[in-house]
Amino acid sequence: MFDFPLSTIVNRVIPKARIIENARPSARLKNLLTCQIQQIRWHAKLSPETIKIPATSQIPEIQIFRIILKSSEIHPDLLELLDKAIPQPMFIIIETVDAKLAYSAAHKRPSAADTSQWIVEARFTTSFADQPVSFSPLPVALDLSLLYTAFFHELLPLSARPSEALEPLIERCQHYLLLQKKSAQLTSKVNKEKQFNRRVALNQELNEMKSKMKSML
Repeated sequence: MFDFPLSTIVNRVIPKARIIENARPSARLKNLLTCQIQQIRWHAKLSPETIKIPATSQIPEIQIFRIILKSSEIHPDLLELLDKAIPQPMFIIIETVDAKLAYSAAHKRPSAADTSQWIVEARFTTSFADQPVSFSPLPVALDLSLLYTAFFHELLPLSARPSEALEPLIERCQHYLLLQKKSAQLTSKVNKEKQFNRRVALNQELNEMKSKMKSML
């Protein structure tokens, strides 16, 4: 993904006990935290002080965390737990035991009722892949909100349309992924269906769904 400037690097280990203290997870999540995560590291902080880009009321800072796993998988509830424990905009780098990387972020915004509280919305996570030989420099952005948007563009399954803001883009991506999931389920039904008439009806429904997905690109 991105190469974070030296001025932004924090590189501080966050004890799991602090995550548990802040988020108060269930016994199941505590067990997952112990079994799946080797280390949680605060990797970098993107702020006006560290990258000389103005903050906005929506995005005062962006935290970059790195999770090192004990194996090659992580339960998605652990990502939600981390977002609950760190109530700020955040991107997570996930590293497996065999050094593959994935990236994850949940869209966050300040609560309209209380700006000290953050609303956690849709999450997007990439697949694991080998580490690249080199990383891209941070995108050029006029403020932290635009940088936050640029980060999300790297995670989302669809490209932004001209002048499309982040929130409607995320909503479109959510709808697209839901249709993609339903399409896969419907395809499985078509393949298993023995009755000709029923198979024709299912194929028609599947084609309509694929047409909707195509219109969302």
